[in-house]
Amino acid sequence: MTELSTAQAAPTISAREFRDVVGRLASGVTVITTHDDDQRHGMTASSVTSLSADPPLMIACLNNATPTAAAVGRAGVFVVNVLGERGGELAHRFSTPAEDKFHGVPTTAGRTGAPVLQDALAHLECEVVERIVGGTHTVFIGHVVSAVAHDGHPLTYFRGGFGRFSFARDDEVYHRARDRVLHRVHSAGDVIDVDEMAGALDVDAPAAFYALTRLAADGLVRRDPDRGYVVTAFDTRLSDTTFDARLTIELGVIAGLADALRAGTVDAAAMADLRARFERMAALLVGDRFIDFDAYLDANYAFHEGIVALAGNDLLTSTFGALSIRNVMTRSFGATPVTSERFVEAQRAVLEGLEAGDPDAASAAARSYCELAKSRVREILAHTGGRL
Repeated sequence: MTELSTAQAAPTISAREFRDVVGRLASGVTVITTHDDDQRHGMTASSVTSLSADPPLMIACLNNATPTAAAVGRAGVFVVNVLGERGGELAHRFSTPAEDKFHGVPTTAGRTGAPVLQDALAHLECEVVERIVGGTHTVFIGHVVSAVAHDGHPLTYFRGGFGRFSFARDDEVYHRARDRVLHRVHSAGDVIDVDEMAGALDVDAPAAFYALTRLAADGLVRRDPDRGYVVTAFDTRLSDTTFDARLTIELGVIAGLADALRAGTVDAAAMADLRARFERMAALLVGDRFIDFDAYLDANYAFHEGIVALAGNDLLTSTFGALSIRNVMTRSFGATPVTSERFVEAQRAVLEGLEAGDPDAASAAARSYCELAKSRVREILAHTGGRL
């Protein structure tokens, strides 16, 4: 077996930007299994693909921090278990740490001795012929010694959620499921069962499962390994903390650029891009109503991300990306199409302060926008007893 290591290249984009872009690449979902010293190992992986048909070779890219990656390295064998569209629970089971991920999962010993998941749509048994270490992951190249497939459709991974190659329909189901949470059909702390959600929406279980995984990515629900999907609570403490954190980051960026703003030396292309982001956002809030809330949410996030990006600091951009901005805005502003053009005007003032080279005006406008956002959340929560 050959082992190579990739040289570290200078990054051209931030890790957050990279994840956001490749998250739009739909991929099949697999569980990689192996055995080592009579112990079974397994993990969910989407970075798996075929390399060659002659000879038959597969590639599996595994995180070095996982026990499964180390076990594959020691054992020299692995199985690619391709999950079907109803394999969402298996995908979740093998994506989180557990004392025995295989408990209750039907398996057989394959040709290599590694466990094969009986409920998989297909499986390919591989012997490692080469491995390449690259950053946080190791790429294992495996020679396929056995391959079996069954009829059915694959489970897919797209933008942080499991689904199928039926994105338009699944997206419609997701929005209906989200409306049920936002309009309090399900209250904070309620457990949502996949089959019950499917029945309520008159869809099949895979569509309901996909919707719930997207709701989990939004922060509207959380997945409890023992209970299922639980509706998360939302109150002003979370919204205040999140909006204040965004403000702190933006004020830091503006303060750091104060001299450059006054001197007019801030990158012109970056400022032009920020203006374009603002205009896209402003077009989606007209007459005190959202034209398209989801599009507005994306545009609003992009505008504020653009402000932070002016600093040219990947750490600040990453910190901004870790905030629960989308969750907070979805849980509050997303509950009603009614809003106020004051939000656009407040953000316009931030932009114009930056364009005018006036850091004090930009900072004051950022503070005003933050207070406006927090006040709007309070107005919305006042109709629900202060909590969603």
